[in-house]
This record gives sequence, C-alpha cells and structure tokens, in this order.
Amino acid sequence: MTLIEQVEHHEILDLAEFSEEKFVRKAVMQSKGIVCDFVCFEPGQSADFHKHPVQDEIFYVVEGKGVITFEDRDDIPVKPGSVVFTPSGVVHGVETTDSDRLVLMLIKGPGFPDKASRFFMHGD
Repeated sequence: MTLIEQVEHHEILDLAEFSEEKFVRKAVMQSKGIVCDFVCFEPGQSADFHKHPVQDEIFYVVEGKGVITFEDRDDIPVKPGSVVFTPSGVVHGVETTDSDRLVLMLIKGPGFPDKASRFFMHGD
C-alpha cells in the first residue's frame, strides 16, 4: 500500500465484502503514523490470538456484534459504535456471534511502510 501524504476520503461501507471461507481484510490507508484496515467477518468466523509488539490498536465496530478476546483479561463484547483500545504487546483476537456479521475498522500506530518493518511489528 502506498503511503498517503494528503487528505483522503473513503465511503467505508462501500468497502464491505464477505467470504464464507474466511474473514476479509482490506487496507484502507496508511501513513508513517498509522495504518487503517477494514475487516468483515461472517457469523462464526474469528481472528486467532495474536499481538502487535510495537503497535497500539483501536477497534471501531461499524456493524454487527462480536467479542474482542484477550489472553490475560476479560473479553469485551462489542456492538455498533463500540471502540476498544488495545496497547502494543497485548495478546488479543476477535470472535463473531453465530448469527451476526461483524464489520470492524482497525487503526494501528505507528504505521510501517516496508516489509522488514511489518515483519518486526507482527513479531512473526
């Protein structure tokens, strides 16, 4: 994804796309300071536990219901309008309900433009 250095505008709901096989993640925008992704889950789908060693993450629920899950703290049920902040290094995941789609906007910072930096930030 190209780094942005000017004002950008997106109609976020126009990006919604779902797959029966696995959740769909789309990059929305990225600067040196932040990365913004849009993620769509079908009922019953999830994102496994993971962490971002050097990135804080904000989850904003656009549509649906689900749970932001954590390894070392209570899970947080979410619904449209919910915002959850997860500091870097915290192991977390996402689960949907059995009946609701879930659409999340994820904002992480700092942003990382190159492959080596992305490798480092995800700890893989």
